[in-house]
Amino acid sequence: MLKCLVYACQMDYYCLHPRHVLLCGGGEFLWNGVEMEKNMKCKLTYIMKENRALLIFLAATAFLMLCSIIWVYHVKVLNAPKVYSDGFGYYVYLPAMIYRDFSFDFVEGWEHPLDLIQSAGGIVNKYPVGVAIMESPFFFLAHIISLLRDTMTGSVTATGYTNLYQYMILFGGVCYWVAGTVLLYRLLTRYLGFSDKASLLACIVITYGTNLFHYASYDACFSHVYSYFLFNLFLYYLCWYEERVSESRNKLWQTCIFGLLAGLIFMCRNTNILFVLTYVFYGVRDWDTLKDRIRVILKPVRAVPIILAGFITIFPQLLYWHAATGHWFLYSYGNEAFYWLAPQLGNFLFSVRKGLFFWSPVLLLALAGMIIAYRVRERLYVGLTVFFLLIVYVSSAWWSWYYGGSYGQRVAVDFMCVFAVFTACVFGKLEELQQGNRSCRLISIAVYGYCGICVGWNLMCMMAYWYRVLPSDQADWNTVGNIIHMIF
Repeated sequence: MLKCLVYACQMDYYCLHPRHVLLCGGGEFLWNGVEMEKNMKCKLTYIMKENRALLIFLAATAFLMLCSIIWVYHVKVLNAPKVYSDGFGYYVYLPAMIYRDFSFDFVEGWEHPLDLIQSAGGIVNKYPVGVAIMESPFFFLAHIISLLRDTMTGSVTATGYTNLYQYMILFGGVCYWVAGTVLLYRLLTRYLGFSDKASLLACIVITYGTNLFHYASYDACFSHVYSYFLFNLFLYYLCWYEERVSESRNKLWQTCIFGLLAGLIFMCRNTNILFVLTYVFYGVRDWDTLKDRIRVILKPVRAVPIILAGFITIFPQLLYWHAATGHWFLYSYGNEAFYWLAPQLGNFLFSVRKGLFFWSPVLLLALAGMIIAYRVRERLYVGLTVFFLLIVYVSSAWWSWYYGGSYGQRVAVDFMCVFAVFTACVFGKLEELQQGNRSCRLISIAVYGYCGICVGWNLMCMMAYWYRVLPSDQADWNTVGNIIHMIF
């Protein structure tokens, strides 16, 4: 059995990376453990060498995020508590497991209050449980450490909300950003065919040129960085799965994973379920391919496992609703509504108050990329475009289109993968142009310069938000002047 496992690992290794045969000194399979260890070290060395730029970017950014968390919450104490507002509403399910109290009476007297609402004849926490599920590994690690510390010192810190718990949640946000960005980079390079340079630039731009950095560090308790990770995972798995289907290598459990991911996406933020449109429209280019795709996804061998897996995944949410109200299905947001006939599209996208493109102007490159990619319309184009148009409409139709206190248009963090794909289209096109005449190279310089200015603007605004120069809401043109004055 050991020989079979080693053989399988090496076959996969050499098939995926034929150059490794040269690097590792031949194509013979090595059976003993010592040689296998050497072989794996060789593989790891090769991977690190080939992805050196990505690893440097990930390590440097994660370090800066952790430093930012310490700076904001420990050194300067610019905000407190660390898990607060909507983030507390998502989080509170975890300490409820310790106290075995999903009426949340234990919250009384805590640092942050919890506002429950009347819905369907019961009192419920309006926030879904998905974020708590994503946070649970870091929460329970903090709980185990706290229990051990209390046992050794006689202190009482295993309450579910002391500093260690809150810092671990923020640390978890950084980890999900790292994992999500690796998946995004691999999606761009392996399945969408972009160069390493274009893919890395796209990841850098959406991290430092938008509010993604902020919501993976300062406000990692909110739902957005978890949705960012899940969206990237969904797209990567979609491309991986469809490639295996074309080779007739898919299995039933692999199909079920779509239901699992869709359920988690729904439970983190309900409206994000629209992202499954990328699955529906995968590979669609015209009406004929759309008809073919619908026939494929409606086959019972696909549809039934996905639906069942999705239902099982969202069962914790249904169970909580039923325990709180006696109803399995309900709208937990009470009187908060969508105004479908009066969406605030202009405000959502361009206003000084919370405009997506005003506070993250680098994302305008993605619109250019959407136009560039139209002629090809490969794999994900139609799905990503349809989802983008729908999610912008739905988000702008919400009664609070500005989404309360936030840095920039925070709901867009969830679908940064859409912007990354189309931004990579722009960088890929620039690589082609750079091989042409001098005027084309000037265009490249102008675009890169624009990105640099936008990154600088975003970092200035982010610092201004941390120091309360940029308010959490009601920003205006005077606010812009104050930000510039703060820097210069």
